[in-house]
Amino acid sequence: MAAPSHKATYTEGSVFGHVSNLAITSAIGMFAIMIVDLVDMFFISILGQPSLAAAVGFAGLGLFLGASITIGVSISVSTLVAQALGEDEEEQARRYATHGLLYSLCWTIPITILTLWYAEELLSLIGASGETLQLAITYFRIVGASLPILGFAFVATSLLRAVGAAKLSMWSTIIGGAVNAVVDPLLIFGVGLGLTGAAIASVISRITVAAIALYSVAAKHGLIIKPVWSALLGDFKALSSIALPSILTNLSAPISSAFATAQMARFGTDAVAAASVVGRLTPVAFAGLYGLSSAVGPVASQNMGAGNYHRVRETLTGSAKFVVLYVVPVTLLMFFAQDTLIKIFSLQDEAAELLRFYATFIVGSYLLFGLQLSANPVFTALRHPGFSTLSNVVRDLLFAIPLIFLLSAEFGARGVLAGQALANALAGVLAFATAIWMSGKVERGEALGPEWLRVRLHRERHVVPGIQHRG
Repeated sequence: MAAPSHKATYTEGSVFGHVSNLAITSAIGMFAIMIVDLVDMFFISILGQPSLAAAVGFAGLGLFLGASITIGVSISVSTLVAQALGEDEEEQARRYATHGLLYSLCWTIPITILTLWYAEELLSLIGASGETLQLAITYFRIVGASLPILGFAFVATSLLRAVGAAKLSMWSTIIGGAVNAVVDPLLIFGVGLGLTGAAIASVISRITVAAIALYSVAAKHGLIIKPVWSALLGDFKALSSIALPSILTNLSAPISSAFATAQMARFGTDAVAAASVVGRLTPVAFAGLYGLSSAVGPVASQNMGAGNYHRVRETLTGSAKFVVLYVVPVTLLMFFAQDTLIKIFSLQDEAAELLRFYATFIVGSYLLFGLQLSANPVFTALRHPGFSTLSNVVRDLLFAIPLIFLLSAEFGARGVLAGQALANALAGVLAFATAIWMSGKVERGEALGPEWLRVRLHRERHVVPGIQHRG
């Protein structure tokens, strides 16, 4: 049976419509996963042990390291596939998709082995100790062992978005979240496994998402073909040209988060427990922004491949409009719901005050943080992924760590949250302004950088199939 034909669906029609549709469908899928993580935290809070919530917080940060790497790999695969489709290179798109799945294993298998072996050292480094450390290690090792599966899940769902099948990507994550929601209480309370049951439920959910997404990619869209071994190394090189900067981009966030968690640990278990609730609450509340981040890349990349440079800039401005329309009502909702949230998660004293501070003063900063989430995928689509890396390094290392250190010394645990928020806001403004400048230069046909950079990129476009210059 012939493989289905794929049209570059984002090169025509309303750019804002494409961005909004992709963002909403991605957000719904992410929301399904994130809400289950939040319910996990609710179930764990019912057990009445703050050390359990703190352990999940520490383990979650450790797991964030591996997840950040798989996200970087999925960005590289979906970007090249989308650009190839924009250039009507369907066979090249299939090859990138197939080799991209193999490429993900080259990252996830070694990382899984290393992180499981050094789990105690890793979690100790970010501030876990005593009983909380042992609980965190148990949770981390169970969920962390499924990193290769998570890698497949991320790559497959990003491929579905790249070919315009956003609803299939959404449903794979929704079903995975539903499975977790059913299995979670059964294992935690029914079988009596507690924290271990929550970890096992997360693994089962990952397997579900990966299986459904891979089936859709292979059977419904024909993107999986027999590997072309003679072209494998060349495609790995093309994937690495985007994956390495994208991975570095994503790795800076765990570093600053680890520093923030270590600083928060100075203020006691209650502070870490509150931060863990905030860490689960934020992706749920702002799922739309994270959905937007995954939506911008395919739209901008297809138009970049097709030479529709004005639509690349429109993708950026349309995403900014989406940020405003999404963040303002969410900010108001979080403010008025803070008392309810405190009751739901049984937070008291310092923990309750931290959540109040977050809901009152911090959530509004996501209006500017959303601008960075819009800009970073555009940098990659413009074939300058290094700017995404620089953007996040500035945010997480140059802004966040010093601000967290200074503000926590002055204002305690609240200063940790404030330092992160201020860093996000500053980086958002800088990144978006830079992306507007870059997209404008591309639209006018001007070089983006010094002569040596321009020549190197020009050569790559003619050597690597599927990313030749057009327009």
